[in-house]
Amino acid sequence: MPEKNTADLIQSVLEKNKGFMTVKRLADSIGAEGRYALGIKKGDSGKIIQRKIEQSEPGRFMFRAKGNRIYILEPSEPSELVLGLLSEKKAFDTKIIGSLPYTSAEFYAVVNELVDDGRVIIKVSGSFTPKIYRAGEIVRVAISENNTESESAGEYTPEKFREAFDSLDRGRIFVRICDLRRRLGWPREVFDNMLKDLRDREVIQLHTGDASLMTPDEVADCFIDENNFRKGSVTWHVR
Repeated sequence: MPEKNTADLIQSVLEKNKGFMTVKRLADSIGAEGRYALGIKKGDSGKIIQRKIEQSEPGRFMFRAKGNRIYILEPSEPSELVLGLLSEKKAFDTKIIGSLPYTSAEFYAVVNELVDDGRVIIKVSGSFTPKIYRAGEIVRVAISENNTESESAGEYTPEKFREAFDSLDRGRIFVRICDLRRRLGWPREVFDNMLKDLRDREVIQLHTGDASLMTPDEVADCFIDENNFRKGSVTWHVR
């Protein structure tokens, strides 16, 4: 059997660890031969390890910095990584959120999106503690059918999106995404898809925003783009 190349070795280690891990832990897991192939040592910093992997396998893996840690991830949407952590029968252990490559706000923003999409369900225990589960096939089909009926009724249109934007604008040029999301009250996936569509057609422009000026709930209601960047406000290109 041929030996694995460096990319395949890293990929196999990630697959055994839900698709992500810190680069320092990865360096330990790939063994001496893997470290030699990348030109790294056990004591190297996370930044050095990341740089060496990017030089060896450009564009093959994703990286995220969180606090003083750097994570390496399989190329995938955050929703797919979160789904991989969930079970249909056993509630998700929220204690492990600190070990994820996402902040608590980012994690719950993805969970809320998955709830709206019918792929995750949340139950509340007697102590009012939320229990997060991966949804079964019946739940996913039911919500998918409901969303199709609502959209066909013309509830979610660019015109209504613009009306909500104008009602919040009040001459400030930009509008916070969390305010716009709450004003419309659309399902999370529908709202995010409208943002993406208008952005891709260059009707609107999305901006990072200052999370330090927001409450945790407002941060959770921001928009996470395809590159895992949080967008906090929106402006209209054509006034």
